[in-house]
Amino acid sequence: MITHWHPLLDDAKQPTRRRILVALKVLGEATAKTLSEQLNLTPMGVRRHLNALEADGLAAYRVVRHGQGRPRYVYYLTPKALALFDQRYASLGVELLRYIAEEQGEGAVSHLFRRRAERRIAEAMPRLDAHPLERKVAILAEILDKDGYLAEWRREGEDTFLICEHHCAIQEVAQAFPQACESELLFIRSVLPEAEVERVRHIVSGHHCCSYRIRKKGGEEAQ
Repeated sequence: MITHWHPLLDDAKQPTRRRILVALKVLGEATAKTLSEQLNLTPMGVRRHLNALEADGLAAYRVVRHGQGRPRYVYYLTPKALALFDQRYASLGVELLRYIAEEQGEGAVSHLFRRRAERRIAEAMPRLDAHPLERKVAILAEILDKDGYLAEWRREGEDTFLICEHHCAIQEVAQAFPQACESELLFIRSVLPEAEVERVRHIVSGHHCCSYRIRKKGGEEAQ
């Protein structure tokens, strides 16, 4: 479980249905019991909201059976619900990038994504400089979250951390142009030069989040 939950999960002022939607986006899928525990709500109340989300076509469930016990209903977001999360004008972006690729070649698209990475690096570095790695990871997660990636982080070991992006703000673009994902990895590696960064989960590959394992170079975990 991610240590630092997204603020919407803890903010009781947010509408309950929105908190449930965000929780399902973060978790990928969950039972009503799990949602009630994470959001500090009654199971009955969660089930009532899940029924409403299901009726609206925003949530669906699959039945999981274990032996002779009662089956569990595991809920997840539908494509209609996923479309509610920010995609930053993705369709327009894909269309424009395709024009560039057709007229100037794939190299021109790669150049644009490198330029985007360079701009993000230049903006992030002043915030990260002079901090130890753990603090850098925390700040980077804040930057990614503000950029629309629903990002969180946790410590995995003495010198190892994990950043999870539970939402891809440019998923439609990334599915059409892998340079977008290469640019994201370049950005994270460039702002954390003292660490080895490995992508261990990838939304485009079918996972419910993009996860990056960050391990300090020469640290205990890297030996």
